[in-house]
Amino acid sequence: MLPVYPEAKHNPLGDANICSRLLFCWLTPLLRVGYKRRLEEDDMYSVLPEDRSAHLGEELQGAEKDAREPSLTKAIIKCYWKPYLEGTRIVHPVLLGKIISYLEYYDPSDSAAFREALAYAAGLSVCVLTWAFLHHLYFYHIQRVGMRLRVAVCHMIYRKALRLSNSATRETSTGQIVNLLSNDVNRFDQVTMFLHFLWVGPLQAVVVTALLWMEVGISCLAGMAVLILLLLLQSCIGKLFSLLWSKTAAYTDVRIRTMSEVITGIRTVKMYTWEKSIMDLIARLRRKEVSKILRSSYLRGLNLASFFALSKIMVFVTFITSEVLGNVITASQVFVVVTLFEALRLTGTLHFPMAVEKVSEAVVSIQRVKVWMTEGEHISNLSPFPIFYLCVGFAAFGGWGSNWQKARISLARALYQDADIYLLDDPLSAVDAGVSRCIRQALREKITILVTHQLQYLKDASQILILKDGKIMKKGTFAEFPKPGVDFEDIPLKEKEAEPPPVPDSPTPSQASESSVESQENPRPLLEDAAPQDQDAENIRVTLSLESRSEGKVGFKTYKNYFISGDNWFIIIFLILVNIAAQVNKDIYFASLTKRQRSCAESLLMFYILVNSSQTFHNKMLESILRAPVLFFNRNPAGRILNRFSKDTGHMDDLLPQIIQDFMQTFLLVMGVVGVMVVVIPWTVIPLIPLGIIFFVLRRYFLETSRDVKRLECTTRSPVFSHLASSLQGRWTIRAFKAQQRFQELFDAHQDLHSEAWFLSLTTSRWFALCLDAICAVFVIGVAFGSLFLAETLNVGQVGLVLSLALTFTVMVPRCIRQSAEAETMMISVERVIEYTDLEKEAPWEYKYHPPPSWPHEGLIGFYNVRFRYSSDGPLVLKNFTAPISPNEKVGIVGRTGAGKSSLVSALFRLSEPEGRIWIDGIWTTTIGLHDLRKKMSVVPQEPVLFTGTMRKNLDPFHEHTDEELWNALEEVQLKEAVEGLPGKLNTELAESGSNLSAGQRQLVSFARAILRKNQILIIDKATSNVDPRTDEVIKKKVREKFAQCTVLTITNRLSTVIDSEFVMVLDSGRQREYSSPYKLLQNKNSLFYKMVQHLGEAEATALTETATQVSSKQRIVIKVHFPGSLFRISMRGLVTSALCPLQL
Repeated sequence: MLPVYPEAKHNPLGDANICSRLLFCWLTPLLRVGYKRRLEEDDMYSVLPEDRSAHLGEELQGAEKDAREPSLTKAIIKCYWKPYLEGTRIVHPVLLGKIISYLEYYDPSDSAAFREALAYAAGLSVCVLTWAFLHHLYFYHIQRVGMRLRVAVCHMIYRKALRLSNSATRETSTGQIVNLLSNDVNRFDQVTMFLHFLWVGPLQAVVVTALLWMEVGISCLAGMAVLILLLLLQSCIGKLFSLLWSKTAAYTDVRIRTMSEVITGIRTVKMYTWEKSIMDLIARLRRKEVSKILRSSYLRGLNLASFFALSKIMVFVTFITSEVLGNVITASQVFVVVTLFEALRLTGTLHFPMAVEKVSEAVVSIQRVKVWMTEGEHISNLSPFPIFYLCVGFAAFGGWGSNWQKARISLARALYQDADIYLLDDPLSAVDAGVSRCIRQALREKITILVTHQLQYLKDASQILILKDGKIMKKGTFAEFPKPGVDFEDIPLKEKEAEPPPVPDSPTPSQASESSVESQENPRPLLEDAAPQDQDAENIRVTLSLESRSEGKVGFKTYKNYFISGDNWFIIIFLILVNIAAQVNKDIYFASLTKRQRSCAESLLMFYILVNSSQTFHNKMLESILRAPVLFFNRNPAGRILNRFSKDTGHMDDLLPQIIQDFMQTFLLVMGVVGVMVVVIPWTVIPLIPLGIIFFVLRRYFLETSRDVKRLECTTRSPVFSHLASSLQGRWTIRAFKAQQRFQELFDAHQDLHSEAWFLSLTTSRWFALCLDAICAVFVIGVAFGSLFLAETLNVGQVGLVLSLALTFTVMVPRCIRQSAEAETMMISVERVIEYTDLEKEAPWEYKYHPPPSWPHEGLIGFYNVRFRYSSDGPLVLKNFTAPISPNEKVGIVGRTGAGKSSLVSALFRLSEPEGRIWIDGIWTTTIGLHDLRKKMSVVPQEPVLFTGTMRKNLDPFHEHTDEELWNALEEVQLKEAVEGLPGKLNTELAESGSNLSAGQRQLVSFARAILRKNQILIIDKATSNVDPRTDEVIKKKVREKFAQCTVLTITNRLSTVIDSEFVMVLDSGRQREYSSPYKLLQNKNSLFYKMVQHLGEAEATALTETATQVSSKQRIVIKVHFPGSLFRISMRGLVTSALCPLQL
């Protein structure tokens, strides 16, 4: 199998020495390139062998199989427990208390004490540097474990998706699987970072308690009691996180599933003018989802507020208790207690609650994956003979492939398989005579089972089975069937004439149905037959575009739009002022060691604003998507669009608010720390100024690469979702070819490419954090030694305060700068969403001018010099097309492949804007809004679109009709009996895309929709290709009855479908070639229509000619009158005369 992507660059980590691995020096060449220019996919390093998707997936799969009882949780623990044991070896330094104790009893004449102080400072320096290097190395390995776990689970999810049984498919949806691959597995990346704090936090609390006991005695227990209460509270909150995430994920599943169905059926959505209603539906789902997200965010806000407030509360409670017990508190004790509680704050009040939250959410995600993984699987074929199953269509075509294009590709693949047994599920219904002849010739020596409605192929069968309601009604050879047949009363089964040779100097008609027309080319070999000149210009019109990527830094406009979308500027300014005031109060308290209280209201308000901003952007993106022309969906695969609605939106909901809130809090805290340090000891400003400059330059240098890596991570994620969506849609074809392994390898290749970007994002972030911590460690060392050498000029309080602040500085400054960089990196998701809020739009849905409510009252249609193309740079599909259609006429439209039949519908509905003029009942279609135009025409599309939900919802999505009207419509299309047999009747839930209904039943639902709309104009676009001839006849009869006073345009490949039409329009190469009654066209032996009919065989041609003659005797007389500057058709039925309005020149 050819590689999916060009061979990636060698990964230098594989050859890096210990020093390079410890300091991340192997990244230096990439950072230099990223600083000079934009990074491309070719610049990324290949993923390491142990991180490849296939290896990780098989490893996890093997661990699950080895367990006595298969368990995903046990398999995960078995594969990924080792790094956590290594992580517990890292111990945080607690030497500051001893240094402050020494300074309290400082004696300038005591050189031994001075040397002892220098030793403490040296020990502190070693510990700080060691922590800086090992801390980030450890987190690098832990985050890599999270990445490997995510990749392994994704591999297993895709592997399972290829094996889903039919019944399991009805219980799941593309949206659910996309959500599993985006938001659920994302929890694995997060939980691994914080998991070890579940035991590190309590362990550190025990150590700090012991040290506090030595300093202040039993009063320390009062402060620790506050922490214990918090830990207990966090356990309860963890359950809330689990419950909220479970509900959030369920709402997200429904939202993504609905979006997936809308994107897949966007043409139907637009022609039925469902955009506003679908927008309201998804907005309601989104509001429910956001309500749960907000509650989770409020809990996170409380956790974050506790991080900044709890240590002060613990200090306050400890000192109050000590005072009540009558203990004397010295300055040394004060600084020791404050410093120890500060050391405990990060782990006990931030990381531990975060660990509880992430573990709770990860448990829910694992449960969701486990439940989905237990769905039923398709049973593999165990036959000793190679069997090939073929059904029309394969999702890899995306949105632009027509039925005949998909059929040709499927048939070509089938022949190349050279199987012994072929199971053909009606693939010949959409190909021309040349292709079908080649296929039958190639399969002459093969065992072939053909399921079909196309009865002209029965004479070639060795045996015929006629099925009804799942039972064999009759079987035998073609010759054995009596003429009426079983369930085929209207079809001449006794035809024994051989297929006639092509008529000299005439096109070869299609036999895609028993009376059809597709291609008029002479028979050619199969691959030649797919030559460009015979391609469907209506559909092969665009190619998938590469996903765009922005360049440079995220602009101020993006930040401004993000913040003000959640609320107005006044709230934002007020929030900033509240934060500043809180920090000022805190600094005053810290310097004077007085009581301090801190409100968490600003945290909750910030989360409210940012989550609301995410909701606003989601709704704007949704509206922009629904207003985009169909061309946008042809050029962008569904996975790329769903990526914005799943992963990017998930980042805006979850990660980005946390990061921004954390950055704002730490930034204001750092400003307070720096301000106090400068006020207490002014000389500290000397190292702070160059330090600030270094931080600024380093951050800028890092962001040049980090932004591009993040953008690459986003764009390389889209192919994963696109491949998943297409594989789910074409899973039966994949199984038929036994190509599961090839497609699994393709998925793994997509995952590996994404892992390359993710791995670089991880390692560059750790490189940046290491640089920041190393610089801060040097700063702390300088402050520690400087304080000792300047001890004579400073009092103990000043030295203790600056040293404790310096240690806080080493934690908060790197965190602040990292979070600022991470916030800008995460803003790329906002940037990508904003990109989709400003897409090219189709014409307005409504203008100020609205046509009268009764319009169109006659159904008169006129085309004049219409030129139509699907894109501005695409070829013309309709070329100066001119045709008048009188009110109430029934017009059949036929033509070869690529003639422009379906394009006529697209032009009429303005799915792309046509050039020229189209006139409907006195109004030019371009002068009214799209909704005013489209909702006044009913259409039965070529590919029926059904949505997950009840049968009632699919017939009447927006509750505009009564039950009686729905049942009547079902009865009209012969579906009432089938629906009454369903468990819930109209309330029966349909699977995704209506997959639990047959193709013919889905098409009949579309007919029922058309009947319910009761419009004056009906367009039937190849809508009977999936129904049997008898149902086709029933539908024709109902159309004649229900739409007798309507204008009906029937686009078809079956000539029998339009033989009783009043007029037949023959198209060729985007132009009208013939337009008259079927009878008149058949009288002209030089007409294209006559030749098409003759190529069906003598018996069939005779039957169609007889039908046309009978219909002609009953139809009205049509006279065409041409006047300069106008086109008229005068239709006379008795003494009634009507005229087509003039088309202005």
